[in-house]
Amino acid sequence: MIDDDGTAYLIFEDRPFGFRIALLSEDYLNVEKEVCLIKEHMEGGALVHFNGLYYVIGSALTGWDPNPNKYSTATSLEGPWSEFKDIAPTQSKTYGSQSTMMLKVIGTKTTTVIFLADIWKPRTQWDSRYLWMPLEIGMGKLWLPEPKD
Repeated sequence: MIDDDGTAYLIFEDRPFGFRIALLSEDYLNVEKEVCLIKEHMEGGALVHFNGLYYVIGSALTGWDPNPNKYSTATSLEGPWSEFKDIAPTQSKTYGSQSTMMLKVIGTKTTTVIFLADIWKPRTQWDSRYLWMPLEIGMGKLWLPEPKD
């Protein structure tokens, strides 16, 4: 993630400890220091800074099987982070996807955050797809509406 001030961060899973957020060097080739450990056992970490609040998304450790992706918020990357909540109806299993990235698109009239996710099909890997959709985000809430055909 590139923060609003141009600083680059890496979010990654560190089993069995959780998500780590690390500050990257200016050329993005080295980790300068660890910023935070979020003690949730998740993968598929994605991070975005939106209207003064950091949002992190992750999914449970279920391998190829989709599960409900969850999000947490903090006013600082160092935390503290809020309790994790679902980003979509639990039974939808995030519409069969797993988070990979959140892309902030700053337009001339509004700013949109796009949810980018993998849809893995282990038995037919050649037919695996992606889900890219705008999120409903702001004021500490994040929601992924149901995809439309």
